[in-house]
Amino acid sequence: MSNPGRQPTFGELLAAHPIIAAPGAYDALSARLIAQAGYPLVYITGLGNEASDLGFPDLGLTTASEIVARAANIVDCVDLPVVCDADTGFGGTVNVRRTVRRFEAAGVAAIHLEDQTFPKRCGVLAGKQVVSTEAFERTLDAALEARRGRGLAIIARTDAKGAEGVDGVIARLRRYAARGVDALMLGDLYSLDEYARIAAAVPLPLIACASDADHREQQPDFTLEQWRGAGIRMVVYWHLALFAAMRAVREAVETLARDGSAAALAERVPGYREYARAVDLERWLSLGDDG
Repeated sequence: MSNPGRQPTFGELLAAHPIIAAPGAYDALSARLIAQAGYPLVYITGLGNEASDLGFPDLGLTTASEIVARAANIVDCVDLPVVCDADTGFGGTVNVRRTVRRFEAAGVAAIHLEDQTFPKRCGVLAGKQVVSTEAFERTLDAALEARRGRGLAIIARTDAKGAEGVDGVIARLRRYAARGVDALMLGDLYSLDEYARIAAAVPLPLIACASDADHREQQPDFTLEQWRGAGIRMVVYWHLALFAAMRAVREAVETLARDGSAAALAERVPGYREYARAVDLERWLSLGDDG
């Protein structure tokens, strides 16, 4: 349960922090754990949502209704601004308008829209294709016009590195910035020098994606100081919580299957008290029963 009140806007958060690390929440409980760890916002990862909600890969298989419902639950249970992956907007410009209104109604602080073709692919997969710059400008215009106010920030993401190179990425981001979006995002992986070059060339705060263990040859595991030095304002650790949970769950269930007992996990699996802290059980109990 959250404590509704005046939260900073996404723009105010960026202004208040030299750099923001954003582990990806994949459900409401992981969002609560991220909030309890002291992060200034909760970021909802599209890949994590698709995996945890559907058990499917990140190939554009989720729907607007599914991700908006997940976002609304997370907004309801954390007292932090929530930023959410909105893929390509879930359709044409008419659909994008409705998508924006639904995220806005859910209380989300920011969404990012990407310039991939539909169905889209996870950012680390090869074979991504992008729409024309002009087509994505129409998407951004529709998103910006759909907002009832300025409470929902619109982040423009490009995945054009493979198709157009760094120069093409910079050209696209400059044009997206000119449409009036609030921030820019890179969906591909880059070297630190490339990040610095892009950040210096664009007029808005720039968001980057960290790499997982299988893609460190493409992009090292930069420190926050390195990210900050390259001009990056927010780093999305889209994989971190989900992949950590996958290993923990796999280890636990395989241990039980092998040993016929969970005794070997005693030092690694928490008890009910830790669960109760995570879900704020005492506060719920203190509210009493109106019946």
